[in-house]
Amino acid sequence: MTDLITPELVYFLNTPTQAAFFKTISTTLDQQIMAPAGKEALITREQTFPSGMQLNEVADGLPNIAIPHLEGELVKQTRLVVVHFAIPVAFKDLADASRILPVNWVFMLMNAEPQKQPERMAQLIRALTQSPAAQLKRLFAAKKPLKLHGC
Repeated sequence: MTDLITPELVYFLNTPTQAAFFKTISTTLDQQIMAPAGKEALITREQTFPSGMQLNEVADGLPNIAIPHLEGELVKQTRLVVVHFAIPVAFKDLADASRILPVNWVFMLMNAEPQKQPERMAQLIRALTQSPAAQLKRLFAAKKPLKLHGC
């Protein structure tokens, strides 16, 4: 998975809402990674298939995250976009859509190979839920992109 992360795709954002986040990230990624229809597809997919996850169920002290993604035909390059929010952003919990989670981090899988989507999504979820707690805590303590890139 780390081969999909580049420092240019690690963002520290101050977007107050999920809609503002999707607008900002879509504008930023539009030319390099995703098709113009990506923004609306992200919003629609998130409404239908919430992507928030509680990592404190994995280990105490871990933040809530979200793992939104697009269908392959809307993606130009396979990459993992990492976003840390200055202020948590509300996402629905993928395990219980009636529950709203304050999310601190987003790991957005951009996969240009649709046939590999389930495998890559499973790898991402495994990395975020089965890595040693100390390693995950170091990742989430990162304050600049270069620290994240090296994890």
